[in-house]
Amino acid sequence: MQEETANRSVGIVGSAAAAHPLDLLIAVMSRWSKLFSRGWGDESLLTKLSSRVSYHDPPSSISITWRSARERRGVVHRDGAFASPLALLPEEARTAHVRAWTREGNRAAVVILAASRDEGYQVRERVFGPLTARGIDLYFMENPFYGLRRTRGGPSLITVSDHGLMVLGMVLEARALLEHLRSDYPKVAVAGYSMGGHMAAITAAVSPFPLACAAMAAGASGSSVYTRGLLSWSVDFSALGGGATQRAAAKSRLQQLFTVADVTSFPAPMRADAAVIAGCKRDGYVLRSETERLHQHWPGSTLRWIAAGHFSALVSSRRTLCDCIADAVEKL
Repeated sequence: MQEETANRSVGIVGSAAAAHPLDLLIAVMSRWSKLFSRGWGDESLLTKLSSRVSYHDPPSSISITWRSARERRGVVHRDGAFASPLALLPEEARTAHVRAWTREGNRAAVVILAASRDEGYQVRERVFGPLTARGIDLYFMENPFYGLRRTRGGPSLITVSDHGLMVLGMVLEARALLEHLRSDYPKVAVAGYSMGGHMAAITAAVSPFPLACAAMAAGASGSSVYTRGLLSWSVDFSALGGGATQRAAAKSRLQQLFTVADVTSFPAPMRADAAVIAGCKRDGYVLRSETERLHQHWPGSTLRWIAAGHFSALVSSRRTLCDCIADAVEKL
């Protein structure tokens, strides 16, 4: 108990000192919904996922099945589905789901990836919907294990190996969708917020064609988010370590596994100059140093700071977040 209190105190000093009050409130509320309470998961799968080669594997081409279209104020809304290029996913999560917002005459498209715990499309629709009036069609992806892709128990009960499959699936599915869209649009981009921004950055880095990227409220690696930021308060390190005395070892292993998805382990994207990286000044989840490290690894990229917290920016800074995507597309 003393060790747990000490570790939490270090986290408070390091992550909470300058955090926005809303970040702190959500961190406290989410402490009771423990992440990785079912442990590490499939050890053989964790070994397989430890290879960075997986992110570079070219995804197979996709065929999207679209449902009937709905039009609202000149914007056509359609829901579609396609088989995920990642066959390792469990059957319930193997069908990828995408929602498209398109407007006649738009010449660019952006694939927008979801953040952690972001099920459905409503939050991203509210934040980024105005971009259709700025010449950019929107394609919202749903993460494996989320929403229509839930497995038994839902996303709160996924293991560490499940999480590894989820982020790998996000990248491969985004790459496949971007490749599919290239024939219809002169400009394509990938974007996301928080975990979505981090995986958007990896997608841009491993895509063998030029595209724009907006990585918002994201950094070079997710390891510090789960081991040092406010999200670490929710991680069940006791379940991962087999008891309170093994917390340090569990934290060290989790950090090591997450470095597989460190953006600095990949070359910069073909058009790093068409990348906008945005951090939040009062972010208690993503460390400022991680956002700066991503920017430094991508020569020519643009770094912006938003005067908000990790969650408050989605309410108070919607125009700024839309500008990040629009400006990245404009640079392409």
